[in-house]
Amino acid sequence: MIRKILLSLLVAACGVVAQPAQAAEWSDNAIRYWVGTSFKEPGVGANGTDGTDIAKNVFSFTHASGYKYGGNFLNVDVLLSSSVDNANNSNAGAAEIYAVYRTDLSFNRISGSKMFSFGPVRDVLLIAGADLSAKNTAFAAHVMKPVAGLALSFDVPGFLNIGALAEKEWNNNGIVGKGVEFDATLLLTAAWGIPLGTPALEFEGFANVILPKGNDGFGNPTKTEVLLHPKLMGDVGALWGNPKSGFKLGVGFEYWLNKFGNDKNNPFAPGSEAKTPFLEAQVHL
Repeated sequence: MIRKILLSLLVAACGVVAQPAQAAEWSDNAIRYWVGTSFKEPGVGANGTDGTDIAKNVFSFTHASGYKYGGNFLNVDVLLSSSVDNANNSNAGAAEIYAVYRTDLSFNRISGSKMFSFGPVRDVLLIAGADLSAKNTAFAAHVMKPVAGLALSFDVPGFLNIGALAEKEWNNNGIVGKGVEFDATLLLTAAWGIPLGTPALEFEGFANVILPKGNDGFGNPTKTEVLLHPKLMGDVGALWGNPKSGFKLGVGFEYWLNKFGNDKNNPFAPGSEAKTPFLEAQVHL
């Protein structure tokens, strides 16, 4: 399954990145590596505990671009866990692929006006996209999650977008041996990249709040899920006088409450809350 997902994502990535040169007004492609030692996964750890710390090495490809009427964003993460989060029928660590694609249309650009700029708001965006993932554990998660909605783009240095999207998720529960269809719900989302007084230092990240989405594959009601992922990145080229070298190093902190909708207070779902500092390196191509 993971090989099929990886092939699909590779085809999608090539399609997004290989846009006609004249169509894209700007584009940025980056390869990222980030690592932490205190990730969590629901169900990994003894019942009644906070769950077991899991070390993960994460390799990512990110594409962002803008064209006449809007923009595109694609991120593909390959997450490699330590052996405490083991692959199915193996003592080796699990592998997961998680992809996020978003496309947006600018109301100002479509209308050829500034009528959707007001107060601190730079623009109003129509957003659509999907999440797609697979993981080779016994649970065998396989997410398909289309989203669509509106976002406000705020008038700040860099960018800050805050949106409200409708979300519908299909997944798999290999423990009970069935696919799971969740209720449609609301996703509140934010993404930002704000330079801190100099092009060499930037505050980046994203945040998601997903409201309850019905019962999970075990019949348990889901809870509001909160994911915060802020990071501070510095362009190391500034050390030799080139603050836009494209080589960045930084630190971040990921907080995940009620991961995947699991209740962190459920004694039979340890690992449903994670507090994970991480280090990250980026190469912008």
